[in-house]
Amino acid sequence: MKKIFALVFMTVYALTVHGQNIKIDSITGKYKSQGIEILDSLKKDVLYNKSIEWITLNYKSAKDVIQLSDKESYKIIAKGNFKTSLFMKEGWIGHTLILEFKDGKMRYIYTDFNYYSPGTGSLDFESKSLGFKKKLIQETDQNIQTAIQSLKRYILQVPSKSTDW
Repeated sequence: MKKIFALVFMTVYALTVHGQNIKIDSITGKYKSQGIEILDSLKKDVLYNKSIEWITLNYKSAKDVIQLSDKESYKIIAKGNFKTSLFMKEGWIGHTLILEFKDGKMRYIYTDFNYYSPGTGSLDFESKSLGFKKKLIQETDQNIQTAIQSLKRYILQVPSKSTDW
């Protein structure tokens, strides 16, 4: 009985902690994932500049991806995609990424999701024609969590003290 209780508790805990973060926004009706990351003691200038660098290193073409880069409001808007191979079919999950910065904090919002593959074409996540939505949302959520962790690691990395290159 104790083993069953422990198993049920662990399952509920895992679902609570690692639950899906992509939800339908009640105002726009679009799927959205958002969060705030605390990055203590880092100024918004540093957060902003390191995020621009990260986008440049992690997206195919930062020049094409970055739609807005406003240092006065400390806001970046980028449009990109995650590669996917659902059901062994190559495709892409398009998204808009909004990053905003305050001293010690970064807010991210992923929205405007769509799925594209050469055979299917482009379908918004809100489309009723998107038959494998649950799997696609699950994969997108994993991609977002991986991307945000990568961005945080990049921002927090300590630069090499060696400047003799």
